[in-house]
Amino acid sequence: MAPPTPERDHLAVVWTRAGGVPVKMGSLYVNEAEARFQYAEPFVDAHLPGLSLLYPPALYGARPVVYRRGGRLHPRFQALIPPAGRHAFLRHLLLAALRARGEAPTPGFEEDWALLLLAGHGSIGHVDCFADDEAARAWYTEAPTPPLVEVGPRLGATLRDLVAWLDADAAPLLHLLGPTPTVGGAVPKLLLAIPATGWTGEVAVPTRGGAADRGGAGGRGGGAEAERIDVVLKLERTAVYPGLVELEAMALAVHRDASFAVPRFWVAEVAGLPALAVERFDRDAHGAPIPFESWFTLLAGGARDIATPYDSALERIGRALDTPRLALVDDPRAAKRHLFLRLVMALLTGNGDLHLDNLALLGGDGGSGGGAHFSPVYDPTPMRAYSLHDMVTPLPFGDYGQPAAGLDHPVTLIEAVARFGGALGIRRDERAALLGRALAATADYPERVAALTRLPEPNKRRLEAIALEVRDRLAPAA
Repeated sequence: MAPPTPERDHLAVVWTRAGGVPVKMGSLYVNEAEARFQYAEPFVDAHLPGLSLLYPPALYGARPVVYRRGGRLHPRFQALIPPAGRHAFLRHLLLAALRARGEAPTPGFEEDWALLLLAGHGSIGHVDCFADDEAARAWYTEAPTPPLVEVGPRLGATLRDLVAWLDADAAPLLHLLGPTPTVGGAVPKLLLAIPATGWTGEVAVPTRGGAADRGGAGGRGGGAEAERIDVVLKLERTAVYPGLVELEAMALAVHRDASFAVPRFWVAEVAGLPALAVERFDRDAHGAPIPFESWFTLLAGGARDIATPYDSALERIGRALDTPRLALVDDPRAAKRHLFLRLVMALLTGNGDLHLDNLALLGGDGGSGGGAHFSPVYDPTPMRAYSLHDMVTPLPFGDYGQPAAGLDHPVTLIEAVARFGGALGIRRDERAALLGRALAATADYPERVAALTRLPEPNKRRLEAIALEVRDRLAPAA
């Protein structure tokens, strides 16, 4: 690879501690024409997970990964920073931190780059970005474990005020937009650590996986009592999405009861704000990161026609699972059955938000590809309860609603589900069995919705009606 040109290239370094200790993965160069990533020579032989399942170190070696999208970050790196948007909670906080340091980057790429260097480490997954190696080493240096602090009046009031500020004019704006997929970052999310026993109202900054984080200096008594788990804390924006926390908690429980892997979660309250703490499944028992990639970053990394999580049909995931050049998962057949069931469950529960960023692979062996599997279920919230997001699905599947050869009518929902299953190579009898399993798991869904206490009655009636209608339309195929 040609050496970087200082006057043209932005330079960053990429590290990881997926193996338990921090190591340099490689270097990233971005200019107006392209982004280039190159593995560090020692890393290629380390047998650790690389930048992406698409770019195994053993396959790429010293060959650079090139992404030609003029002046834009590769989706793999874009995923490390909060999305832009008027109501992007965490992005606002980070931009305020940059201003406090005297930095005011121009909106667009310069702003994204500054945020990547500021906060592109410790995020979801195992990839950490820094301005240089010195910054990486400083961040990884073990320090006394920061104490757990109670979410008291001061912190709680700050969070409540920030959410109120975001909600000030959100509702009328969203009503003007009409039905639309939920916007990434619309729900305030914070990465925190809590006691290993679960939510107690005490929080700390996320762990970094070192010995100090497991009860060393600065801990609270050492040993198991000082251990923590990392969580994503979601704060409800009640002015726009009343009852969202209990709605998501219910949806997680429904999927758990349907035998899906689901992270532990705790319903909480922060200064009067309903909140949901969800355990991060991208960390192992010792706090080391596990590779995590959404299907958006996987597909967008290799296709120019995908620029948002809504730019692809679900069948494209099935085709990617069959790619002979690179085995992404250990068991493609099981992965396709999981994908089929996820779609059916989304339809039956009124999810309406099953886009490419809400489907992901977890794991990877660092070899020539593979070793991954679908992640536990996350963000399964039945967003169709809110008229703003009343969509059957944000992604096309099975040509639903479209004309098709041999039909004198647009493809119906039950036909689309059958066509989607067929495209995944799932036999008719197996499709019926999987559909029957999902119908059985959601048999009491209307009653579970009716039992919610914070979701307004009009929203409950909307969701109950949607669930019953979809159930009636799909039941004949089981």
